[in-house]
Amino acid sequence: MADMIVSQKCGRRKVHTPRIDFTPMVDLGFILITFFIYTTTIAKPGSLEINMPAKEASGEINVYADTSTITLIPAGNHKVAFYKGAFNELEPLNNKPVNEVRDMLTAMKKQLADLPLTLPLQAHKLHVIIKPNDNCKYEDVVQLLDVMNLVGVPYYALVDITKEEKLQADNF
Repeated sequence: MADMIVSQKCGRRKVHTPRIDFTPMVDLGFILITFFIYTTTIAKPGSLEINMPAKEASGEINVYADTSTITLIPAGNHKVAFYKGAFNELEPLNNKPVNEVRDMLTAMKKQLADLPLTLPLQAHKLHVIIKPNDNCKYEDVVQLLDVMNLVGVPYYALVDITKEEKLQADNF
């Protein structure tokens, strides 16, 4: 129990000091703290929604515009191999560090906006295909998926890497 001492002198008569008990206020404070702790919701772990391309039973291949498609292949050492359009075995893959992919995609998105209006609407939107290599880090794939959301890429897919792409991606 806590007391508060207040000295008062009033003329000839001695006035007794009032005694204030802080125990109920302390109890109320702990009750309020307990209430707010129990009623507060802690951030729930969220999941990232990934829409995978549908498997075609008829054997059809998904068609992408070459001008607006880029394929990213995350590989070891936090690097990403990439090529624009269709894969060509004769051309070597370009590579960049994972943290520079955002700038590259932003620049490509601006280039697509400047394309002539005679091209179809899908050619003006960026399409990204992510094909993780066997030696890539999980955090690199997650970082690439975060970049897709940050840049505002409307169409992206996570696809298995082909043998030809894997051979070239392993060389750098």
